Amino acid sequence: MRLLRYLKSCLEQGILFPTQNPLTLTICSDSDWVDCPITRRFITGYFLQLGSTPISWKSKKQTIVSRSSAEAEYLAIANATSEVIWT
Repeated sequence: MRLLRYLKSCLEQGILFPTQNPLTLTICSDSDWVDCPITRRFITGYFLQLGSTPISWKSKKQTIVSRSSAEAEYLAIANATSEVIWT
C-alpha cells in the first residue's frame, strides 16, 4: 500500500526512454558470500537495465546457507533470471 501511495503522489515523474536508446536488456547479478563468515548467509542482488534506463534492482540477505561462493553466484543468477521472466 505504501508503494501505491508513493506512486500516486508523484504522477509527473516516470521512467524516461530516449528516442536514440537501443532497447537492449542488460542484467547484472552478484553475491557476497564473505559478508557473514560465521552464519554463511550471503547477500545477493541484481540490476536490470533496458537501454540506458534502469528498470529493476534488488538486494537481499538470503535465508539459506550456502556451501560455496559458486553456489551463491548461481542463486544470484537464478534470482535475476526469475525477475526477467516475471517482468
